[in-house]
Amino acid sequence: MFSQEVLIQNKVPRFFLKRKDHLFREDERATCLYYLLAGEVKIYNTDSEGKEFLIDKVGEHQFLGEPPFLLCERYPANAMIASETAEIYRFNDQLFQEFMINNPEILIRFTRQIARKAYNKTMKMKSIVHQNPAERILNFLKNYKISKGVEPLQKTMIDVTRKEMAHSTGLAIETVIRTVKKMERENKIELINHKIYF
Repeated sequence: MFSQEVLIQNKVPRFFLKRKDHLFREDERATCLYYLLAGEVKIYNTDSEGKEFLIDKVGEHQFLGEPPFLLCERYPANAMIASETAEIYRFNDQLFQEFMINNPEILIRFTRQIARKAYNKTMKMKSIVHQNPAERILNFLKNYKISKGVEPLQKTMIDVTRKEMAHSTGLAIETVIRTVKKMERENKIELINHKIYF
């Protein structure tokens, strides 16, 4: 969405984090909005027993924490760096407002990105509530491709572990493994060296 030049021209503060550093934690007050220029961030919740539930993996050129920041709420999840390093830009409220007023075309793209995330979350919840394991996994694979900008009919490697898929779909890891094998037999996906191609 943004180039490094636009961010630097607008004096948006930049910082670097490394793997397993936290960008923000669940229940912290959202005083900043973050833009991930390079790297990958894992968004997750932890239950009372310490089990992680993967919500999303956010890639380059994406915002993080928009709803709680815009609503002056608390972050509903944790954000941890999943790549070796990450280059991140941080907006406070005043800087964000000035930036969007001065860049109305970016404001439109920002609004569309929030709408896309809200739509994807609704579809994800629908699949968790209403669908069987194979349908949940298919929905997850489709959303993965959309998030990576891959055309629906183009086959691509799904770079997600079975554990991450289980956490993201609300299924047990054993169920994911069993269902993925069944989906391969039914020619819904392809497995090459244990990697899913869809």
